[in-house]
Amino acid sequence: MQHPKFLLALALAAGCGPSTRGSGVDANPGQDGSTVDSGVCEDVIDVVFVLDTSSSMGFVLSQLEAQIAQVVTASNAVAANAHFGLIVFQDNHFIDNTGPLDAGKVHTDAASLQTAFRHYRTVFTNADRNPGDGATGPTTQNPICEENSLDALYAAAGSFPWRTNATRVVILATDDTFLERPDNYGDRDNDGLTNKTDYPREGNYPAARTLLETVGALRDGRIRVFSFSRITQPGIFERCGTGRRLPWTDITDGWTTPYANQPPIPTQTDGGNFDLDQVKNGSLSLSATINQVVLESFCSPPIL
Repeated sequence: MQHPKFLLALALAAGCGPSTRGSGVDANPGQDGSTVDSGVCEDVIDVVFVLDTSSSMGFVLSQLEAQIAQVVTASNAVAANAHFGLIVFQDNHFIDNTGPLDAGKVHTDAASLQTAFRHYRTVFTNADRNPGDGATGPTTQNPICEENSLDALYAAAGSFPWRTNATRVVILATDDTFLERPDNYGDRDNDGLTNKTDYPREGNYPAARTLLETVGALRDGRIRVFSFSRITQPGIFERCGTGRRLPWTDITDGWTTPYANQPPIPTQTDGGNFDLDQVKNGSLSLSATINQVVLESFCSPPIL
């Protein structure tokens, strides 16, 4: 069953009446002292997917490939001409450039997004290859469990061509926390060197941003972040096969628990978090959840 507000949005988008939702329109007091909208919301919708493509995350790419048509259709039903972007990350990140607009950074239909999700799963997730290294980069070069979501989010805020009148939403999926500058994702033993060639092979993957810088860029861009992350620690047989910088108890930090005494990113951007394990076991639909948060964000700028 569709979310009731989503059905209303579909009816409005189909021409059954003007949309006056959200705080993106002028407001005037009514006769009873309440606030009423005095104009029609003219926002468009920009959604950027920021996806962890490490070896444990293939199910997200597979589900998005299967369900993205529903998201594209629903977004365009709310507001025509929806734009979508894709940034993939592990120890580094890459801004997908296979869309039809803005040098490939913007997708407008499901087909090109499906092709992109399939490509990153096949070439990077299945080979444990860092996306910023390209399709011929080294494999199994992911020596610690944490993943570089901060730099990917910073790139989403600053490098995607957000439209001026857009409701701006980031959909992020990852199963671990992150590191901050000056740490290095390729330095498995934290000795300041990245020269070990035995498994798991080291590499030079420095973190470029801090949490404060990343959240600042997202807030300046009025971008809401909705994350899909682990709520609880994985079982011993579900854990990544390499070492980690931070304790296993910290995998929720930055998403549902504070990171270095700073509130979670979704909290700081007026977004939200969902349980990634429910996506994996099929009890939470990616497409339905994304449709809901896009609808609820539409014409409602984040309250910061």
